[in-house]
Amino acid sequence: MRHRHYQAIRSIGWNLLQLVIASGLFLSVSHNTVAAMPQSLAVELEHLGLPATAISLYVHRLGDDQPLLTHLADRPRNPASTMKLVTTAAALDLLTPTHTWQTHTYVLGQLQRGTLDGDLLIQGSGDPQLVIEDFWRLIENLRQRGLRHITGDLVLDSSLFDRNAINTKPLDHKRYRAYNTPPDALLVNFRATRLEVFPEGQSLRIYADPPATTLRLENHIKVLPGRCKGRTGGITLTVKHQANGTLAKLGGRYPVTCGPTGFGRVLLTQDAYVYGVFRHLWLASGGTLLGTWRSGVAPTNQRAFASHRSDPLANTVRDINKFSNNVMARNLLLTLAAKHTQGIATPSDGRAAVFAWLTRTGIRMPHLAMDNGSGLSRSARLSARGLGQLLLHASHGPWGPEFISSLPLAGMDGSLRQRFRGLAPRGRIRLKTGRLSGVRAMAGYVTLSDNQTHAVVILINQEKLSNRIGDAAPAAVLRWLLRPR
Repeated sequence: MRHRHYQAIRSIGWNLLQLVIASGLFLSVSHNTVAAMPQSLAVELEHLGLPATAISLYVHRLGDDQPLLTHLADRPRNPASTMKLVTTAAALDLLTPTHTWQTHTYVLGQLQRGTLDGDLLIQGSGDPQLVIEDFWRLIENLRQRGLRHITGDLVLDSSLFDRNAINTKPLDHKRYRAYNTPPDALLVNFRATRLEVFPEGQSLRIYADPPATTLRLENHIKVLPGRCKGRTGGITLTVKHQANGTLAKLGGRYPVTCGPTGFGRVLLTQDAYVYGVFRHLWLASGGTLLGTWRSGVAPTNQRAFASHRSDPLANTVRDINKFSNNVMARNLLLTLAAKHTQGIATPSDGRAAVFAWLTRTGIRMPHLAMDNGSGLSRSARLSARGLGQLLLHASHGPWGPEFISSLPLAGMDGSLRQRFRGLAPRGRIRLKTGRLSGVRAMAGYVTLSDNQTHAVVILINQEKLSNRIGDAAPAAVLRWLLRPR
């Protein structure tokens, strides 16, 4: 009875809303009322089971004075990863698309005939994308400069970012998942390790990619006989940090007939990862390293021995937005902090740099609450109108092409590779996605059949939001927008 009574009240509420829309009486936008949306869209969302109060919308054709549609556009909501649009737009403006990061090395001792009698120091500059191929090139650069043998330690300089000010607590208690990796000034390969499981006869071979001398694997997986039948999720992982590295034990059960599988995890601590990967690559190149690792600070009165220059910021922004890389976005915010303060960077300094930029450019985002710049946060907030204003500004700014091209293309690449296929001709929908438990968000640009482009923001916040509704509601909004008028 209580359920039927609730459904009757809910139906009356939506019918009343549709009556108001049909009669031309529009509700004002506020934090406590529901702004009118087109009746067809309201009905479709109601049929999905999404309350009108759970969604905020902002649609604005580029070049127009007023938006085409607003619905609860001034209500602060959790934007999930669409927060990355704020970070990357600010970075393009403050750093310019050609900005690069340099990772320097210094010899702390005497280098004679290929042997360094002392330590080698690696200084991080906050490069968000120092991947394994780049790290290998840095090692090759060292060899080309004549270095072969190191008698001392590998000294790691991450001092550009204040580690004590960085929140390293995972959002969802899954500390070994790659999306929870905290930022670091000397971030290498996102600190990620891919564990590969490869059947060999009736046994399994396990290996790590990239290998690290500080990681030890123990294989306790029980091999199952018989057909696969899709049983590929029975592998367990236990991680134990030790003084000289990390022990990872793999257990559970796995049918060899399921073939190879693999999964990425963050297993090693920051410095143990950098040292372990460096040592493996260094030994593989024919070098020797007698010492272990320790922290240090680069000398100020000495030229770098060998360096690696990153790809330009435009490439970094593309990868952040296309693939929603959290740690890259967090590193980028701290890079803004370092530029803003000309000193040791903290997340609060990064936020201050973004807020100062918004004020200077005239973008109004009064509800912006920024945490780490990635949107991987329960406290982050912004409004659909505020994010829409940022999209409008970015579209006609000097770096508009770089910003717009960084967004995923529906049905083609990035986080939209499998989404919205057939909804519009290819290249017409470019949207950054956001997803947390209870949150779905999309923001970017949609070009209609008349070649008019619209800035679009969709923010959905609802406790226990189902995947079905979270996926279907944005599609309904896009279908309404793309419908011929």
